[in-house]
Amino acid sequence: MNAPAGIFLAYQSKTMQLTLENPVAVVEKSRRTGLSWAASFIADLFGGMSSDAGGMDVFYMGYNLEMAREFIDYCAEHMEAMQVVASEVRESFFRDPDKPDQDVKVFRIDLGSGHKILALPSMPRALRGMQGLVIIDEAAFHDDLEELLKAALALLMWGGKVLIISTHNGDTNPFCELVTNIRAGRKPYALQRITFDDALRDGLFRKICERKGDIWSPEAEEKWRAEIIAFYGDAADEELFCIPK
Repeated sequence: MNAPAGIFLAYQSKTMQLTLENPVAVVEKSRRTGLSWAASFIADLFGGMSSDAGGMDVFYMGYNLEMAREFIDYCAEHMEAMQVVASEVRESFFRDPDKPDQDVKVFRIDLGSGHKILALPSMPRALRGMQGLVIIDEAAFHDDLEELLKAALALLMWGGKVLIISTHNGDTNPFCELVTNIRAGRKPYALQRITFDDALRDGLFRKICERKGDIWSPEAEEKWRAEIIAFYGDAADEELFCIPK
């Protein structure tokens, strides 16, 4: 199964390729790059393939319920475009074995391949007994990232995969420490860096103009870039250029 031509930008396609080729892929990114949207196609890719072809269940973890719902809707949108056989999005509840009186809403899609895509709460114990691809979105903003990473990486023992995506959230955050360790060669994981300017070079603003029906020009792109940087102000280095505070 391949990405439909022309839909994804080069950095989005690279994230897909890194996930296919590596047990663990880590992406430090700017905001406004559409990477969660691209990650939903990765979920469909792995969920839609048979086990013999490398397919597996997919478990998405954002840091709030709105992210989970948005991601699962993206997955359904891609499936419709690809004509992948899937049932409708269903809502159910995660029964926390440690807190049986506190059910948490989850979202689920079952695919014709026999695999499923689950948008789970950001709890390490939610991955107990699971096997497949784990996608941790905006990892630096999860409450207990260290324990979540331990739980996710445990799935590698039986052939699972882990994709970790985030904007930075300070230089002492576990996500920043993970990126630093990979860059220093202390962790054998694939690493991708996507700044706001990287995304622009790959056609981000052109894609936005295309979606909105606007005419692209170098002048319009430079104006939009300046407006976005001004919007983030003192936080622009961290939010847009992958430089943690």
